[in-house]
Amino acid sequence: MTSQLILGNGHGLAIASDSAATYGTRTYEDAQKIRGLKHPHRVAVLQSGEVDLFGMPVSVLLEEWNKTLGDDRMPLEAYRDTFLSWLGHNLSKWTGEVEMDRQVGDALEAELRQIRAGEIEVLRGGVEEVLEKGVEGVLADLPSVWVEEHQDAVLRVIKERSEWVHSRDVYDPALPPMADGLFSRLESRNQEDSWTPQSLIDSCFEGLPRSEQIDRALHEHFRLMVGRSYWITGHQITLTFAGYGSDDLIPTVASVIIRGAMENHIARSDEEAAPARKVADGRFALWKSVAQDQTIRLIIYGHNRDLMAHGIDLELGPVPVLPVDEAEAKGNPGVAVEAAPYADLAEDTTDRDAIEQWTELRQLGEKFVERADALSHRNYWKFMDTIARLEMKSLTDTTRSLIAVEALGKDLRGDQPTVGGDIDVATITLRDGFTWVRPQ
Repeated sequence: MTSQLILGNGHGLAIASDSAATYGTRTYEDAQKIRGLKHPHRVAVLQSGEVDLFGMPVSVLLEEWNKTLGDDRMPLEAYRDTFLSWLGHNLSKWTGEVEMDRQVGDALEAELRQIRAGEIEVLRGGVEEVLEKGVEGVLADLPSVWVEEHQDAVLRVIKERSEWVHSRDVYDPALPPMADGLFSRLESRNQEDSWTPQSLIDSCFEGLPRSEQIDRALHEHFRLMVGRSYWITGHQITLTFAGYGSDDLIPTVASVIIRGAMENHIARSDEEAAPARKVADGRFALWKSVAQDQTIRLIIYGHNRDLMAHGIDLELGPVPVLPVDEAEAKGNPGVAVEAAPYADLAEDTTDRDAIEQWTELRQLGEKFVERADALSHRNYWKFMDTIARLEMKSLTDTTRSLIAVEALGKDLRGDQPTVGGDIDVATITLRDGFTWVRPQ
């Protein structure tokens, strides 16, 4: 992981990043995550998240792209878009269809196993019987009418999973229209040499209830996955472009999350470019944190919103359940109110009062968090007002100090040292462009 911070005002930008790189359980402290573009470009690129894209270090790709830049400066967002275009046109130099298909296949297989786990839960006979006889043994003992019932249950599980995927944002509008072409190509491959979506279904669903309707639902589920924030390649690399575009007098940042590729299209979600904004007395200030920033935000905002919300959840506990709802949850979902155990308690005023009281307390807790947010906003603007007034030396010292505090916070909590190592600091100004700031 990473912790990076960009602070800016009318004088320029100060950029700081840790140098820790974590691979599994091991952390190395020699990663350079800031790269300044060559003269005359007044832009730097910060990298966080995964370090490779289909096996090639992103740092190498950025350096190769940097060599292709001429002397004409661009709007800041154009640097980001130009890099993504260059990346797409050069994918075939280090990866290919086989590798991209392997990533898709791994994601689809994991999704099928997730759905299969939900299907096993609906099998009659209980966990003990499944463990004793195996899924196939349980199904073999079922009357045909129960097999049809299980097929309906399987469809419900797929539908519920599809509804969850559908609720995810479409982060790249270019991808969903490409889904049909992707799966048509995958289905037409020779199954003796390669997997296909259908062969994955056959393998992962062996022994479970099947029907043409189930297979169609799964294929539609696959198509639904493409282009949503539940992405099928598993990559997540964040690049932040910071500096001055061709006509800029105030600094700007523009980020993109790269999530893999489909054919020669780079799957990504862009953030709108954010220039420094006016604060008190008409001065400009900008701040942008990347990746791990829990301690930094605590300093800036004065409170930990997530911690307060979690505390409220723990204090309130789960929503109370009426006896009839508990019967439905533990037994047959089709049970009628009058047939539920202790049905006379379903209308018990005490139970319903408990739910109303829980709801009122929940709303009070949410209002408390909202009020804390409003109060912390005052701290934020005080911070922004201070940033707007700092000279460049103080700006660079502040960025370095805040990254150091983030690393210290993780050390004091005993967390894995995913923020650490030397802190690299650089500045970008209209006059000097990109400049490294060496520690004194």
